[in-house]
Amino acid sequence: MKRIHYYTLIAAFLCAICEACTSGESAKVQFPPMEKLQADSISIPSILLAVNYMFTTGDVLVTYEPKKDTLFSFWKLPQCDYLFSAGRKGKGPNEFLTLDRSFVATPEGFKTFEIASNRIKYISVDVEGNFRVTQAQQLDTDRMGLNRFLFLTDSSYCFVSNKEEYEYTLLNKHSLKDFSAYPEGILEKKKEEMNRFAYNKLTIAHPSGEKFAAFYAYLKLCRIYNSRGELLKETFMDVPKTVSPDERTVYYSSYPCADERFIYVLTGTPQQPILEVWSWDGAPKAHYLLDKNVQCIAVSAHYRTIYGINKENEDVIYTYRLPDFISD
Repeated sequence: MKRIHYYTLIAAFLCAICEACTSGESAKVQFPPMEKLQADSISIPSILLAVNYMFTTGDVLVTYEPKKDTLFSFWKLPQCDYLFSAGRKGKGPNEFLTLDRSFVATPEGFKTFEIASNRIKYISVDVEGNFRVTQAQQLDTDRMGLNRFLFLTDSSYCFVSNKEEYEYTLLNKHSLKDFSAYPEGILEKKKEEMNRFAYNKLTIAHPSGEKFAAFYAYLKLCRIYNSRGELLKETFMDVPKTVSPDERTVYYSSYPCADERFIYVLTGTPQQPILEVWSWDGAPKAHYLLDKNVQCIAVSAHYRTIYGINKENEDVIYTYRLPDFISD
């Protein structure tokens, strides 16, 4: 009996160790030690108003300003010299209804999604000031309000599902498919609060469209999916625990940007923004305390630079040189 009791204790002890090791591996993922990045400042004409999104296409930085009648301003890289503004609101040939914040560089310029009409618009633009909508493609769906619209491979598209049990809908040439369960049980929801609002997120697609990433507003969580809607990686930065509506912290509120190798996303506070760098495998690679209160960023892998704007001081574009391990 003593021998049986002895082995029972040993087995319990080993199980406890294994459980602790397992929970330690899955409980928390850490960035390397934080470093600091200092910006260079480029003074620009007083043109910008409430920049909502930034992106690069070729040698041009594009700012999207939906509060203005002319939606886009164009800046020649790398010095951010002002080129011109174009793309008025309206229903005309080179005009736009409400756009979702989804812009993808193309060899001719960029493409975007007009959420008010379910049309994809292809835009040709160059440094000489030429701006033209070359194609308007109507999506083959009657579903409207396609928020968080992403361009994926093989003429597939992803957006937030209108079904309570799924996060996303995948649209391709043949069908609509809802996919991905919410990470439920972590956030306590307000009365009658829908999952899409409790688990609000910001998404970004790989330039190839082969993957996309999601960063959750109220969770330190990154999810990576492939273009078929399969969850490839889920990375929590903290131990998941139940959070009441009154205890929610906003972690991610600015749209990420990305290049072929990495995803760049802002977190921290408006007074102390932190730039996180993630791999497309869902691994946290680095994070940097920024010296300027930027709320909107874009990346140029070619010029090895992050461009940022402070919405309260839009007469300056800040530039951060990408660290060597990122730009090599």
